[in-house]
Amino acid sequence: MTATAEASALTAPFWAAAAEGRLVRPVCDRCGTSFFTPGIACPACQSEAWTYVESSGRGVVYSHSVVHRPPVPGRRTPYVVAIVDLDEGWHLLTNVVGCAPEDVRIGMDVEVRWVTEDGVRLPAFAPRAGERAA
Repeated sequence: MTATAEASALTAPFWAAAAEGRLVRPVCDRCGTSFFTPGIACPACQSEAWTYVESSGRGVVYSHSVVHRPPVPGRRTPYVVAIVDLDEGWHLLTNVVGCAPEDVRIGMDVEVRWVTEDGVRLPAFAPRAGERAA
């Protein structure tokens, strides 16, 4: 089963873009606010007119936590859950990959990397080229 098969009409374009390796976010047609998660109305101005727009996939780690106990059997630990602030002014709850959990730090420059879990392509983030470990 794929994410698009389970997606609502509101989120289907996000999952379709993810399947293609493109990161998109809702952008309000009226005020220009980028936001996530998709909602019926813009959280800034309440306009129901918004469009999915491609993201650069570049941002910085705002906050993070290392998970040491698996939430479900079979999930490998440790892994990093983080809030990433994207360059376009929106944020995403995601995982940080491509480095040791202890090397993740607030303010780390990251970029999107795609991972597949249970047949679903998901955005994760890895340190940008040239980013130094903590």
